[in-house]
Amino acid sequence: MDNSYPKRVVFVQKFVPHYRLPFFERIRDELSRRGVEFLLIYGKPDPYEGSKVKMVYPDWGKQVNSKIIRVAGRFLYWQGALFSLRRGDMVVVEHAAKLLDNYFLYAASRLRLVGYGYFGHGENFQTRHELGVSMWVKKRMLLKVTRWFAYTEISRQSLISQGMDDAGITVVNNTLLPPENTFSELSKIVNRFVYIGGLYTDKRLDLILGGASLVATQIDNFELHIIGAGPLSPLVEEKAAKHGWCHYHGSLYGDERNRLLAISDGLLMPGLVGLVAVDSFFFQCPILTSHAGQHSPEVAYLSDGQNALFDDESGDEKSYAELILRYIREPGLKGRLQKGCAASADRYSLDQMVQNFCDGIGKCQT
Repeated sequence: MDNSYPKRVVFVQKFVPHYRLPFFERIRDELSRRGVEFLLIYGKPDPYEGSKVKMVYPDWGKQVNSKIIRVAGRFLYWQGALFSLRRGDMVVVEHAAKLLDNYFLYAASRLRLVGYGYFGHGENFQTRHELGVSMWVKKRMLLKVTRWFAYTEISRQSLISQGMDDAGITVVNNTLLPPENTFSELSKIVNRFVYIGGLYTDKRLDLILGGASLVATQIDNFELHIIGAGPLSPLVEEKAAKHGWCHYHGSLYGDERNRLLAISDGLLMPGLVGLVAVDSFFFQCPILTSHAGQHSPEVAYLSDGQNALFDDESGDEKSYAELILRYIREPGLKGRLQKGCAASADRYSLDQMVQNFCDGIGKCQT
C-alpha cells in the first residue's frame, strides 16, 4: 500500500439512497485493492427524506440507530459515529449543518486524532432551509479539513471563492451507475414529457403544472407523466384527476421508471436539477429547465442549446410554456439536444467518480 493512504476510511452517511449504493460498493472494492479498509456508517431517514426516495440498507455496512430530532421545522441527526472510530482513520462526512456528529468529528480532527473530509456541494444551494446559527458555524468549519470531495466544478469554484485552497479539493464529478437497460430499441413518443423526482416546493411544480396546462391548449397530443412522491403529491393527484394530459404514477423504480424516460421526448425540470441531469443523458431525454430554480451543482453538466434548454426569464408559467413550445416546434432542435445528451453520457461515468474519490483519499494525510 502507498504510505500516503490512511489505513482505514470511514464514510458517515445519514442514510443510503438506492442510487448511491453502487458508489459505495465500488469505493469499498477499489480501496481494498489499494490496501485500505472501508467502513460505511449509516442510519435511517427522517419522514420527509424517506417520503422522497427509496432507501437501502447494505448488510456489509454498519447501520446505527440514528437519533432524529425535529427543531424549527427541520430534522437534526445524531449517529454516534465518533464511537466507531480508531485513531488515524480518515473520516468523510456530508457537509451539512443538520448532522450533529460533524461537530464532534471536526473537533477530533483538530486534535489530530483523525483526518476529516467533506463530501458534497461546497455550499448550500438552497440556503433558505438553513438556520442562521448553523450556517455561521458550518462556514467556520468549511476550510480546516484534510480534504474536500466536491461534487462538480461549480462546487470547486464555490469553495475557492470562500477561501479554500485549490490544492485541497478533489472534484469527483457526482454521477450515477448507468442502467442495465436503457430501452434504446423503443421509439420516442412525440410530445410526451416526463417529470421525475421528489414532489416538493424546490422542484417548482407550479411552473411544471401551470406551463403544461398552457401547452396542452395548443398541442393536442401533449402528455405529461409525473413520477415521484412527497409533500405535494395531493396537488399532482388533483391535477391528474381533472386533466387527461396529466398522468401521475407515484414512485417508480428500475425498468418501470426507466422505460418512461426512454420513450419520453423531454424532462420538465424548471426547479431544482441534480443527478437527474445524468438520467437525461442516459436516456437521451433533454431537460427543459429555468434559471428560476435553486439548482444543485450537477446543473454544471447541462449546456443550454447543446444538451438542455434554459428559460432565461424570471420564471413564470407563460415563459416556461413558451420554452416547451419552442422545443416542440423549432426544426432540428429536439434532435440536436438528444444527440448532445448521448455525447454527455460518456463524460460522467461512475467508475471515473470512484477513481477520483480514491485518488483524493491518496492525498490525505491523517
